[in-house]
Parts: sequence; C-alpha cells; structure tokens
Amino acid sequence: MKASTSTPSSEHNDFQSREVTFTETLKALGVNHKAHMIALCGMGGVGKTTMMQRLKKETIAYYLNVDLGEKNSSVRADKLRRGFKAKSDGGKNKFLIVLDDVRQTVDLEDIGLSPLPNQGVDFKVLLTSRDRHVCTMMGVEGNLILHVGLLIDSEAQRLFWQFVETSDHELHKIGEDIVRKCCGLPIAIKTMACTLRDKRKDALSHLEHHDIDNVVSKVFKTSYDNLQDEETESTFLLCGLFPDDFNIPTEELVKYGWGLKFFKKVYTIGEARIRLNTCIERLIHTNLLLESDDVRCVKMHNLVRSFVLGMYYEVGHASIVNHGNTLEFHADDTNDSCKRLSLTCKSMSEFSRELKFPNLTILKLIDGDKSLRFPQDFYKEMGKLQVISYDKMKYPLLPSSPEYFANLRVFHLHQCSLRMFDCSCIGNLSSPEVLSFADSDIDRLPSIIGNLKKLRLLDLSNCYELYMRVVDRDRKAISLTDDNCNEMAERSKDLSALELEFYDNNVQPKNTSFEKLQRFQISVGRYLYGDSIKSRHSYENTLQLVIDKGELLESRMNMLFKKTEVLCLSVGDMNDLEDVEVKSSSQPLQSSTFYNLRVLVVSECAELKHLFTLGVARTLKKLEHLEVYECHNMEEVRCTGGSEEETITFPKLKFLSLCGLPKLSGLCDHVKIIVLPQLMELKLDGIPGFTSIYPVKKSETSSLLKEEVLIPKLEKLHVSSMWNLKEIWPCEFSTSEEVKLREIDVRNCDKLVTLFPCNPLFTLRNLEELKIENCGSIELLFNINLDCASAIGEENNSSNLRSIKVENSEKLREVWRIKGADNSHPLVRGFQAVESISIQGCESFRNVFTPTATNLDLGALLVISIENCGENTGNDESEENIQEQEQSQEETLQEVTDTNISSVVFPSGLLHSFHNLRMLTLDNYEGVEVVFEIESESPTSRELVTTHHNQQQPIILPNLQELVLWEMDNMSHVWKCKNWNKFFTLPKQQSESPFHNLTTITIMFCRSIKNLFSPLMAELFSNLKKVHIEFCDDIEECIGGGGAKEGSNEISLNNTTATTDQFEVLFLGAYANALEI
Repeated sequence: MKASTSTPSSEHNDFQSREVTFTETLKALGVNHKAHMIALCGMGGVGKTTMMQRLKKETIAYYLNVDLGEKNSSVRADKLRRGFKAKSDGGKNKFLIVLDDVRQTVDLEDIGLSPLPNQGVDFKVLLTSRDRHVCTMMGVEGNLILHVGLLIDSEAQRLFWQFVETSDHELHKIGEDIVRKCCGLPIAIKTMACTLRDKRKDALSHLEHHDIDNVVSKVFKTSYDNLQDEETESTFLLCGLFPDDFNIPTEELVKYGWGLKFFKKVYTIGEARIRLNTCIERLIHTNLLLESDDVRCVKMHNLVRSFVLGMYYEVGHASIVNHGNTLEFHADDTNDSCKRLSLTCKSMSEFSRELKFPNLTILKLIDGDKSLRFPQDFYKEMGKLQVISYDKMKYPLLPSSPEYFANLRVFHLHQCSLRMFDCSCIGNLSSPEVLSFADSDIDRLPSIIGNLKKLRLLDLSNCYELYMRVVDRDRKAISLTDDNCNEMAERSKDLSALELEFYDNNVQPKNTSFEKLQRFQISVGRYLYGDSIKSRHSYENTLQLVIDKGELLESRMNMLFKKTEVLCLSVGDMNDLEDVEVKSSSQPLQSSTFYNLRVLVVSECAELKHLFTLGVARTLKKLEHLEVYECHNMEEVRCTGGSEEETITFPKLKFLSLCGLPKLSGLCDHVKIIVLPQLMELKLDGIPGFTSIYPVKKSETSSLLKEEVLIPKLEKLHVSSMWNLKEIWPCEFSTSEEVKLREIDVRNCDKLVTLFPCNPLFTLRNLEELKIENCGSIELLFNINLDCASAIGEENNSSNLRSIKVENSEKLREVWRIKGADNSHPLVRGFQAVESISIQGCESFRNVFTPTATNLDLGALLVISIENCGENTGNDESEENIQEQEQSQEETLQEVTDTNISSVVFPSGLLHSFHNLRMLTLDNYEGVEVVFEIESESPTSRELVTTHHNQQQPIILPNLQELVLWEMDNMSHVWKCKNWNKFFTLPKQQSESPFHNLTTITIMFCRSIKNLFSPLMAELFSNLKKVHIEFCDDIEECIGGGGAKEGSNEISLNNTTATTDQFEVLFLGAYANALEI
C-alpha cells in the first residue's frame, strides 16, 4: 500500500495500521517460507475475512473448483485429496486452502490434506478465527497466529466517509460522533455508515448508542455461545460490572468469583486464582477481553461491554449497572429479580429508604464522596448478598448487623478512607472468607478481626501494615505492624503469602522464615510500588532491596531468589549477582538460583564491575526485562571466564536498558556470539564509551553492538546522552537481515554526525517514528545517492515512516541530501507514508524541500511545521561562497539555485507533489521571503508524475486547510507568481481549484508583508472562513489591488470581485499603517 497513490479498495481494508499484519501473512504464504499453516485472529467483525480476500488476490493464480455434494466426510475428504493430487502436476503446482471463520478445531484429514505433504503435494492453509486457542489446536505456530486489531481513529473516520458524502457541517459532526462510538470496529462503522447515508438530519440527531449495539450484538453472541464453559461465561459477564475503558484487576475477579461460587471443585484461593487465569486466557484468545498495559489487569472493549449489559437478563443475571457521571438513582429502579447492582455514585447525595433487593448477590459501589448518605437499614432487604465491594468511597457503609449477612463471603474495600475508622463491627460477622482493605489507608486492625473464623484471605496491600494471606485451611488471622519483627519471626513459619514493606531500611525482617512462602512482595529501603502504576495490580513474586550485602545474607531473603519473578537490587558492595546467592554444596556447578526471573533491575551498585557470571547468564532463560543504571564502575554485562567460543542466548529478553554506566566497554566481549532473539526495545543513556551503535566490518570503531550480537526483532531504539557517539549506523553499513526498527529516539548526543547509512532505505522499511533532539553536530538525516541501485525504493523498499521530528540541533541543514537527482530517475518510494515533518530550533536549517526533492514520493504528507530555524543563514552563506570559489561553474550554478530556493518554502516545481497537505506552520523561520512560488507555465513531466493519482493537470495544494505564519520578518509574499493573469488563463480540467479547501489563515508579527493576496487569488479561496492578521506593521491591504499588475498583460474578470462576506471570523489588529480590506 502506498499512501500517496492508492485509492480505497473495494474491500476497504488498506489501512496502514494493518499493513504489518498483511505483510507478515503474505511473507508466510510465500513459496520460500516453510510453514504450512497461517492464521488471522481477531474479534468478530474486525476484518479478518476482508484481509483474507485481499491475500487471496495477491497469492492465487487460479481457483480449483470441486463439487462437494457428498455428505459422508470420508468420501468428501478422499475426493478432495484426489483433486489436489491430480492438479498438483507432480508437485509443480502449489495450493492455498482458505478456511474462513473457524470456530472449532478442523481435522486436516477431514478436508483431504493430512497425508499430502508426504505425497509430493505442496500446500498452505490460511485460516481466520476469533479464537486463538482453536488456531493453536490446529497446529498453527504461535508466531504465525497474526492478530487483526481495531482501526485507529483516523482510519475509522476514513472508512466511514468512504460510504457517506456530505457537505453539511452539522451532519459531518454527527457522523464523526457515530464513528467514535463504533470504537474502531469495521463492521459497526460500515453498517452505521450505510444507515447514515439514507437518513435525514432530523433522524440522525436522535441516533443513539443502542443502534450500534444492535449491529454488533450478533457478532459477539456467536463468540459467547462458542465458549461452552460456565466458569468462563460467568467471568466474562462479571467484567461487565466495571465502567467503560476500565483496567479490571484480575485479583479482584478472583475475589468476586470466590464469593459468587463460580469455581467448581476448587477448595483454596490459590486454586481459584489458577482457574480464573485459565478463564481470562480463554476470553483473551477469543477476543472478548483485551490485554491491558496495566500488569495483571484486563480490559473490555466498549462494544463488548454493551453486549454484556444486554445479556444479563437473557442469562438470568438481572442487573442494574450505571456508571454515568451524573447519576440519579431512584427507588423505582429497583427490581425483585435484580441480582447485581453496580453504580458510580458521583453526584449522588443519598440512597432511598425504599430500596429493596431481596435477591441481590453482589453490590458494587464506586466514587462516593463524603456527602453520600445511606439509610440506617440499607442492608435489611439484601439478605442474599455474597459480595460487597466499595471502590473509592469516602465513607463506605460497614455492616453492623450480623443477621443481614449470613451469606456474605467477600467484603472488599479498595481506596476507601479508613484512617481513624472503627472497623471493629466487621469482627461480628461469621461468614466472610475474603476481607480486603487494599489501598484504604487503614492504620490499625482491631483484635476482634480474629473472630472471623472462616477467613482465608486478608488483604492489607499498600496500607503500611503486614499484608498476609494465611495458609488457606488455617483458621487464625495474623496482623503485624512493621515494628513487630520478633512477633513476625514467630508467626512466619505458617506463612504461604506475604506482602511486606520496610521503607526505612534500618528495620529489617530478621530471623524470619521464608521456607513456605509461595507468593510474596517484599520491599526493603524503598516503596514497594514506587511511581509505576503498572505494578499496582502485579501479583508476581517480587523482591525490591536497597541493602548491604552482609545484611542481605543475614536476613536470608536470598533464599527467595529461586521463586522470585521480579528482582530489584541496590546492593552497594556487590561484585556481581552470584555474590549474593545462597551458597549450597548441593547446588550444581555453573547453575544459579535466578532461573525464574522475568524482570531484573540493578541500580546504584558502586562496586559492581560485571553483572553476570557465565553460570548466572546461562540460567536466565525466562528473563524478559533487564535494567542496569547508575553503576559507575560497571565494565561489562557478562564477566570474563569460560570459552571465547561460547554462545550466550537470552531467549525471552524483550527490553534492555543500560543507563548511567560511564565505564561500560561492551556487552559481552569474551564470548563468540550473543543472541537476543526477542529483544524489541533497547534504551541507552549516559554511556560515553562508544562512537557507534551498529558495527563496521573489520574496523576498530568502538561500537556497542558487535557483529556477533544478533538482535533480529529490535523495534524501538532510544539513545540519550552518549557524549562520544558519532553514528548510529556507519555510512557503509549493510546487512542481509531485515531491519525491523519502528521507532528511533535520539537525544543529547552532541557529537552525532551520521544517523543512517548512505542510501538508508533498507533501514526504513518498518520505521514509523523518528525523533532527534539536541544533537548539535548532525547536518542531515537521509543521504541518498540515486546513482546506486539500492537508493531507489522499489516495491519492496517502501516504508511505514510516518513522523519526522527534529528539535534544537543547531547544525542541521537538510532532511534529504540527494546526489544524482534529475527527472530521469524514478521516484524514491521510501518516504511515501510520511504524514508529519516538524523542524524546531535548528539554526542552520535552510529548507525541507530543494529541487532535488522532486525525486521523493511525499504524497501522504499532512502536516509541516518549521519553527525557530534559519538563524545562521549569514554564516552558511559565507561558507557557501568559499565552496563556490573552489567548484566548477556547473556546481556553482547549482549552489546558487539552492541558495535562492532557501528563501522559498515551496518552490514551484514541488507544489504539485503535496496533494494531501492539511496544515502548514512556519514560526520565526529566518530568511524566508516567499511561502508559495507559483509558476504561470504548464507543469513539467516530473510534476505530473508526482501528482496524486497521476492526474494530467495537477491541482496545487487542494487539501490545505490551515496556514499559520508567525514572526516571518523577511517574508514579503505568501503567494508569489510572475504573471497571475497568465496563470488564471491556463486550461483547467478539474472542477476543483488550487487551495480550495483552505479555511483558516493566521499571520502574526510578519513585519514585511504588504498584502495577503490579490483580487485574482480571492476566487480560489471559496472556503476561507477565518483570517487573523495582527502585528504586521507594513501590511496595507488584506486583498491587495496590486496583484493584477504583476504581469505584463492585464485581464478583466467579471466574477472575481473580492468579498469578505464569506468570512466567519476576520480579525485585523495592531497595525502601524492604515489597513484596507
């Protein structure tokens, strides 16, 4: 797909956000790929079938038509098998078998495929399914189950307006609102668009959300019915009680599920947690739930949630769920059949005394302030309550009368204000099995809590108390403050789960037994959760220790290393990780106790020189996240020792951050190969020992990543404060491997000169965002030599680069430097998806576009912003004069041409190339005299090639909507044409005119401009609505009369009288001269 030239496909599936999935699938279907099975997975209505149809068009030469009238499956399979073999021509022809909307496992033998690979028949199976588990059961490898996600907002809007055309502004706003309610689901967008197309405005204004819900309810009902598991269905329905777009903590679902008795033949909370995780995994695989950025949380798509709310009565879970911002809840809303009540209480002042919910099993109230009042006998008519949950309630109503709570199993208080609250009444209850005060600032537990004989789980998370889950069958509750170390040591022998925080590391758990702990979160010397909201709901086994080595060994917390999943260490006198392990004679040689680590963060270890020994490195097979920072003596990640022929692999490492390591000399210099097969994000900060990131072959250049470091999946590269870094890639860098980087962010690297290698298109295929900030030596971004074959982007060299942003890089002069540019070369396709270019605070910057830029395909460009640039033009000009004296006459002429162009933002030869440009901002751009230079001659052949869809008569900037010009002191013209009269007499073949979508012009502090545009230009601006001109001292006229006199000929136009009647806003202010309209 090329954003600059493609037209909407009939399938409406050519979306940039899905191009990676499409490309990966197409590659897997290729003849050189060994896989036989590929799957597209996603929620119903998301566009899997549409993408499959597009893939069929790309891959299938002709179709094999076989009549399958047979009802017997074995006969039908045999007929298919014989058909495949007959058409294979001895293996010369290859087959693609497409299985669409697979909801249950399909046996390949039933469709005649099972023995074929062994009989010379080559085939691939492409299937689509809502259920990832089905794909796995059919034998599709995990990396070939490709997800088809929801559309981003801009794509959703584009899909909608492909079906609907309207010039009515009010109708357009209604349409945009409908698209937002569709939440990126194509089936909903398309259906509502077709509805809108046939509606009048008065009918559309009453369009409600339930209309969209009706469209998609059948889609989700099919997925729900296919679950065929009562526990999974109950978990799914439970998630509907939470507000829209909510991060739903899975641990909260465990508590609710336990209280409502969802889990059959489960006898402990631990077993319930395992069962719940299985249900969650199933729901995510079927796309009924979404993964959340918040650890140990899930999310529910808004449309899925609407479906759930509509399902409650159908499945016998009559519920009242209302999470609106302004809720008025009345007794009339009650219902004897209601089993679930979930309310946001914001703006509520009281509950009615008439409330009656005799069959209510779960009560969930959220966001009640201190003014909310409960009637005294609020719980009287709720005798079947099993779960009470208060979330962010200022004054929750605690149960005081035991006779109303015989069935209560879970009492959950989260982020409620319980400091100085008397909670002793809870001790009068006999039935609760789960009691949670998480994040509720409780400062003491009354001794009467010990009367809760059935209590299995006590949660005091983040209450600065000991949070303890006693062994499930233990009948005794334990509560200790952080000063009670001796008592804790006595009671710790029975602990199976523990959350403990000693922010003051003078107090430490001494003589405490950790042998029976299965789940724990322990922090010494720092807050357990810190600033990271992502860890709030994490229930991974966690150790965070700011401690001396001797204290760590004495506390025996290192006994937990073998069970630890998240480890954060600041041990000042530690030499390496092996230094703090438990030393055991029974431990095998070259093994380590860190084998369960998923996250490792090591910081502020003053004596640390090497992070890993070889033995430790070999055991980190589960490590996904590694951070090392502020270890000022660290020289290498892995220490010396072992064979130099050794290969080290970190098979699951996805994130690596190395920061504040001034003596770091390499990752692992003394091994043959380092393999990081899953690394996707690399962050480097404050490492001065390297001049390059990627290696130069047979060079002494100090590069961080040697040739022996293999990182095939790296997507994000963040580089900051590497003071000696001169290049990311060396100029002559090349590789046969695909570069998968999607995001590059480089900051504060003042010696950086080279960002990309020469002819960088092979590095840009997957790149989406490029950010450069405070890099004072870089002069250009992309260096392209068109005389080299690799420079010209063919079909397979197209890229996804959408955004280029450079800030405060004083020597930057050019975005592109193109050698050998002329009209004979084809377009360079590597930049065809760029939508935004922003250059700010670059003093030497001259212009985004020079005449050589006509060799670039930039048709997707939407926004250009240039601010505070060009301040060093005087110095640049002197340098150019010196160069001109040394160059040939031809080179001098080219230099003079480029210098003249630097005073024009859009030279005439380029105006036709930016068909999609929406917004242009120029702010304090020194040296610019003209914004748009318009030729009165016919366009050149190059202009015709680069114009949108190869129209034979290009339109100049037809989609430009907003023009902002600030502090352009040298600008004399916004639009400049040698002969306007001649320009307006050129033959026009389109119904649209140049600049016809321009609606807003803002010009401020531009002290050299005398008029905005001529009367002849006024006829182009039929949609201009807002003009704001202020502090422009020399301006005399908004619509100048002089424009018609610029050419040698004069012309009279009867219908081009300039008028201001069309303007909605016309602001003209603060002028030294009198101003005429």
